[in-house]
Amino acid sequence: MKSGAVPVILVTGFLGSGKTTLLKRWLSEAPSNGLRMGVVMNEFGVSSIDSRLVGVVGLPLVEVNGGCLCCADDEALPRAVQTLIREGQCDYIVIETSGLADPDNIIDLLTDSDLLPRVTLQAVVTVVDSAWYTETGESSGERILARRQIQFAQVLCLSKGDRVTAAVLDTVSGHLTALNPGASQVRLPFGLPDLPALLEGEPASIEIIPSLEAESTIGIKSHLHTEYRSLSFRFPGPVDRTRFEGFLAENNPREVVRAKGFVRFTAVPSRLHVFQSVMGHHFIEEFRALPHPEPLCVLIGPALRIESYQQRLRSLLWAGKVVPLIGTVNGDDTGNLVLG
Repeated sequence: MKSGAVPVILVTGFLGSGKTTLLKRWLSEAPSNGLRMGVVMNEFGVSSIDSRLVGVVGLPLVEVNGGCLCCADDEALPRAVQTLIREGQCDYIVIETSGLADPDNIIDLLTDSDLLPRVTLQAVVTVVDSAWYTETGESSGERILARRQIQFAQVLCLSKGDRVTAAVLDTVSGHLTALNPGASQVRLPFGLPDLPALLEGEPASIEIIPSLEAESTIGIKSHLHTEYRSLSFRFPGPVDRTRFEGFLAENNPREVVRAKGFVRFTAVPSRLHVFQSVMGHHFIEEFRALPHPEPLCVLIGPALRIESYQQRLRSLLWAGKVVPLIGTVNGDDTGNLVLG
């Protein structure tokens, strides 16, 4: 590590793989010898959900929203990192990328001594959704991007291991070993990457794998955010839980790859709930951390039909209410709508 340099751990993984869950476990279960963590959190949409889920008071955190770090302004990531370093409230930094981010450009930025002379890229940790990985088609753009995220990693986390069989985990593990034989593997939630060991070990040695360059020349784009859209919808009041769960269940997984946010239900309007959905599989649980964020739904997917999903969300609410709505297509706001 460069003398006086701040170590950085880059956390990647496709949409909904469990990156924020890993970050939360590190914060609660793996104190790193008294070292203070700073976080840079990148989300594809204009509204941040994951930073609210972390819920640690006083955590130094900088958000970079509205697009992937790999294609953002070259100054966005260095500016966020330098802000944390300048404020002097952290000893190391964890960067959580958008699920659509290709790690290649991000690694280039983090290893550019002119842009970030006081930073050392300590490790790349990639989270892989075990259930999703077995269901995704071999030739899909999503699978290609996930493969690129896997091949740059020093540590691979097989997430949601409690939702699949041991045989499935073994199969996924074998695929990951074939793609990246040099990376260590951890099965979540049973284990946890050793954060102190990552910080105390040798910095990451990144090599460009020939197959990565080859994949960029084939017809399927690895930069999926050129095709993906996001919609952010703010709820002005509670909704019926049965109807809301029906909305999540009926979403076309080819259009809505990821849905997440906060919602209140008519049966218990004083309680806030957090919801997560990946490829049509969803869960909802009460969100107890204070202060409560505003009720908000974020949808992310390829060729997302913005107006159609706006109308479906509006139909969950009472007629005659004003809905403050931010719908984005490649970062452009669509303004407010009135129900009626």
